Amino acid sequence: MATGNNMMKPHYIAIAAMTVDGKIAKSSTHLSTDWTSKEDKKFLKQVLDTCDAVILGRNTYETAKALLVKRKRNCIVFTRRHGAGAVKGEKLTFMKPTKRALEAFVKERKFRRLAVLGGSHVYSWCLRNGFMNELYLTIEPVIFGDGLSLFSETPPKKQLHLRTKKILNKKGTLLLHYDLR
Repeated sequence: MATGNNMMKPHYIAIAAMTVDGKIAKSSTHLSTDWTSKEDKKFLKQVLDTCDAVILGRNTYETAKALLVKRKRNCIVFTRRHGAGAVKGEKLTFMKPTKRALEAFVKERKFRRLAVLGGSHVYSWCLRNGFMNELYLTIEPVIFGDGLSLFSETPPKKQLHLRTKKILNKKGTLLLHYDLR
């Protein structure tokens, strides 16, 4: 969507993997993605390669830090532990999740496509504040029983439109792609 100054509005793509019982992690301290398939990991990398930056929470950042740093990705880490806009490096910024701060930072850095990687508080915040245009949801044939849901709170009612569905492997890993309306 073009604006008055001919700039494109940033586009936010949420990407999540969950179990068939709807969990994205066993707990907030579960810092492992060993339960997701290699096909999901390959897909995630492909999408991230099209994005200017990644938005994620501190725990998710700790889980994916090695890969994100290795790939030299721009990371915006939502946290309450650092002041808003605290920059730890050229490609790493810690900030308190406020709509105004994120909009200003994205505009300043001229980011056009951003990936939202979670966790559940970040997904909830982005959905509630209008920072989610698409959702890629990988459903892995795994059951955790207890764990964290995709959203940490009841999200506002949103209409989603299924764009595509794809079986990623013989185990039955399913990739769903939604547009949010």
